[in-house]
Amino acid sequence: MRIGTCTDIGKTRPINEDNFYVSEYVSRPGVIYALVADGMGGHNAGETASEIATVEVSDYINRNYTVDVPQEEIKHMLTAAIKSANKKIYSGAKENSAYYGMGTTITAMFYYDTYVTIAHVGDSRAYILRDDVIHKLTQDHSLVAELLANGQITPEQARNHPQKNVITRAVGTDADVTVDIYELGTNPGDIILLCTDGLSNLLSDTEIKELIRESGKMEDAAKALVDAANEKGGFDNITAVLMQI
Repeated sequence: MRIGTCTDIGKTRPINEDNFYVSEYVSRPGVIYALVADGMGGHNAGETASEIATVEVSDYINRNYTVDVPQEEIKHMLTAAIKSANKKIYSGAKENSAYYGMGTTITAMFYYDTYVTIAHVGDSRAYILRDDVIHKLTQDHSLVAELLANGQITPEQARNHPQKNVITRAVGTDADVTVDIYELGTNPGDIILLCTDGLSNLLSDTEIKELIRESGKMEDAAKALVDAANEKGGFDNITAVLMQI
């Protein structure tokens, strides 16, 4: 597995509210998981929410994953991990008025013996680049995505919609959360990208694909993606995590 990561504050935000995590297991070859989280909320609440989610989800998996866990159980483990993070963030917001309304997106990927399981809440994204074709694997939980799905706006209108950043589902904003699960097999050479909307809002799928292909190394590709988003304005924090099978 070749891995590349990059995160950046961007050009307009006072702090970086994105977090990411990548973990390799030495106890079992061919097992790795990663996640990105994009926080929201006033003051430092967004940064706090995404950090809690990152720590809670990674700790949960580290505590509960063993070599005896079958592949078909991974989706349940990821869902339980995110629900645990949701509970912790929601409770923290109720206990501290400074964190009222805080929440975060999360997109997590678990790779296990050629299979990928993705758990997703919010508008961060997972993509797969295979045979020089890029596919978006997740569906955004956002107002614009709903309007687009209902045929109320066109794809062009969606790209420039003034309410583009309004999300309809997040971790920590309610007492419970629904987690979307996606499962797929992988081929050698496949590249998985996890990213926050600071990247996907500024770069088209084609631009993302070309920058990855031109870079070669995953670390170079992650930095190239972030740099390109900054060159287009850097209106949000930007995070990219790349993994090549």
